[in-house]
Amino acid sequence: MVSPMETWRLLDTPAMTAAENMALDETLVELKGEGKTPNTVHFLQFAPPAVLVGYHQSVEEEIRQDYCRNQGIHINRRVTGGGAIYFDESQIGWEVICDKSFFNVTFFTERIFRMLCEPVIAALAHLGVHSGFRPRNDIEVNGRKISGTGGTESDGAFLFQGTMLTDFDADTMLKSLRIPVEKLKAKEIDSVRERVTCLKWELGRLPPREDIKTAIAAGFESCLGIRLAPGSLTADEERLFRIKVPHFASDRWIHAVAPKIKRRETVQSAYKSEAGMIRSTVVISIPRKRIADIYLTGDFLTFPSSALYDLEACLRGAPLDVSAIECIVKGFFDSERIRVPGMDWRDFMKPLSGVLSKIKIARHGIPLEHCNRISVVNGTFDEIIAMQPPVLLLPYCAKSLDCDLRYETVCRSCGNCDFGDAWDMGIGAGMAVRTVVSFEDLIAVLGELKRDGICAFIGCCCEPFYNKHVDDFKEAGMPGILLDIDHTTCYELDQAKSAYAGRFDRETCVNTELLRTVLDAAGRVNS
Repeated sequence: MVSPMETWRLLDTPAMTAAENMALDETLVELKGEGKTPNTVHFLQFAPPAVLVGYHQSVEEEIRQDYCRNQGIHINRRVTGGGAIYFDESQIGWEVICDKSFFNVTFFTERIFRMLCEPVIAALAHLGVHSGFRPRNDIEVNGRKISGTGGTESDGAFLFQGTMLTDFDADTMLKSLRIPVEKLKAKEIDSVRERVTCLKWELGRLPPREDIKTAIAAGFESCLGIRLAPGSLTADEERLFRIKVPHFASDRWIHAVAPKIKRRETVQSAYKSEAGMIRSTVVISIPRKRIADIYLTGDFLTFPSSALYDLEACLRGAPLDVSAIECIVKGFFDSERIRVPGMDWRDFMKPLSGVLSKIKIARHGIPLEHCNRISVVNGTFDEIIAMQPPVLLLPYCAKSLDCDLRYETVCRSCGNCDFGDAWDMGIGAGMAVRTVVSFEDLIAVLGELKRDGICAFIGCCCEPFYNKHVDDFKEAGMPGILLDIDHTTCYELDQAKSAYAGRFDRETCVNTELLRTVLDAAGRVNS
């Protein structure tokens, strides 16, 4: 580190639109990378409120656009990775834009994330809130996030940014992001408190905005060993900022990631690691047996931000062969053209391998639109379907809410819900059918099937549940085919804990058409 009393600029810009704030972010880090501007700590605010997707996310998948437009909430895309956030006029954004050489590193590491969170942790302590760093890049209070962070780079400069949740409008946040709040109860909205918190909740009052900024600035001075001097934008920054604003207000920027291609040749697969979700959307050329187009999206961080687009370019035209694709992805990571904190090439291969597995399912005459909703564990689809799985597992949440057997393992096939149709379909196919009533029950049932020598099973569950518990399915050791269920899931309703314990009080829906297609492929449909 350089002189402990190095002077940095303290830049406190007025509340601006989302497009203006994003344009200024790129301006600051770009000119810093060229060595034309000073190291800076920057405070920013938004007016009007905004929802911001991460650099690698799709607005269509993450944001309720109609609601935001009707409420005057701006929609935009950050220059940094991570997940979608709601940023209202009460929140304070803080950023560090500085030379990489200040930290004597060339890329972000967990040590740098921790080091740059420490000043805000110190500021919170000064304000009366005890907080800590949560790897890989959050600040938490008693397990609840109060500040999320992210970063990007340009040449020899870093931009590291975070938000300080001062007050929190959970209702508007839930309505802005793609969560079906029209089906939420008040207690479900309150459950957001299990994951996030804010200064007002922790202190019982909201400190003056200037006091919060003063505390954060003091934290950066003490933790980084610098002195902050108030300053304004340079002439170069003002000029470049004005040039960039139209671009960041354009649909070309806001909708830069649009992976939902409405063609049957499109196949998707996802993988959730501790560092984030990776979703692969692949458009395939069936005659050429190659990747025609590909989108890698998610809530992870990449350095540099544009590297993911370079990886996509390398994969376009690649043969639909796991070894060939693995060679491309591994080589891209090994050459250090991309760095993703907490992930390596193996994480990105998992959803790509999932895509290839789904493409192979189509050989059984199953349309690709159905293949997208099929996952397999502990074997390939070909291997498992050849076993003619004798057991069908159905989720209790697909039973009617007023069914007295909703939380029981059996069904009377009364005809009041699609669960009964699926139950009858399994019985008619000569299968043993059972309701799974909780996560623990699922693991117990899979254990019983394995001990009893059952060869394989077919089950129905939502994709988020499978993505979250794929390692648990693998550890259970039972070959299985999992079919995605329809309707709003417990994960979208923020009721994952209730569902885990068997207390989910919403009704999902078994995709009986998909189930019949797979049973037919297994030769189990009753003629």
